[in-house]
Amino acid sequence: MLFINHDYRFRLLTFCSCLLLYACTAQSIDQAAPAQTTVVQSYFYLCEGEDKSIVVTIDGDRGHLFSYQLSEALTREPGVNIFSGSNTHYRPDNPPGLAPGQSAEIAIRGVSYANCKNNPRAAVWEAAKLRGVDYRALGQEPPWQLEIRVGEGFLLVTDYGANRLEFPYAEAAVDQAQRTTRYVSRLDGNSIHITIRGEDCSDIMSGETFSSRVEVSWRGKTLFGCGRALH
Repeated sequence: MLFINHDYRFRLLTFCSCLLLYACTAQSIDQAAPAQTTVVQSYFYLCEGEDKSIVVTIDGDRGHLFSYQLSEALTREPGVNIFSGSNTHYRPDNPPGLAPGQSAEIAIRGVSYANCKNNPRAAVWEAAKLRGVDYRALGQEPPWQLEIRVGEGFLLVTDYGANRLEFPYAEAAVDQAQRTTRYVSRLDGNSIHITIRGEDCSDIMSGETFSSRVEVSWRGKTLFGCGRALH
């Protein structure tokens, strides 16, 4: 069992797809998504005057919009960069020289939302949630990220996505008194040791706060970072 913090704003349907994510700051591992075979763009929007987020995923001419009001499939309109559903309308901006979709016009059930801005860092976490990741952690110096899918496996990514290590899932050893969860997984003579502590943690690069502190030991190295549960 993971120490979880149910802090996400609304429920999202699980999307089983690979995601390639846009980012603004190349220095943080949180901006480096694992290499994928399918290019699916994920956006986390906050619109002017609104305190609830809107998540949009785009895969070619199709997509999906998730909000606290509804979850709806999108289809690109012929000849234009506009996506629509029966109750939704999404028009991402595409400025020259910049990643598309960093701002957008969105309408839901006839209500227009102005000045919607993408948060690339939050989009990374929402994308992982949509992929079915249960827990995600990251660290810096050296940069790394960890994904845990309960019942499936562990994925450790280092060097800004250049190195990917996958291990089979192993049941957690939980110490409730110490608020600690430990995993040990082995594959082909290699092993990974993961320790999750229920302590507040701040990312040294961004200053973002998390609900748990994480240590990952692998090949004689110990990586330190922060993480949170996604489900």
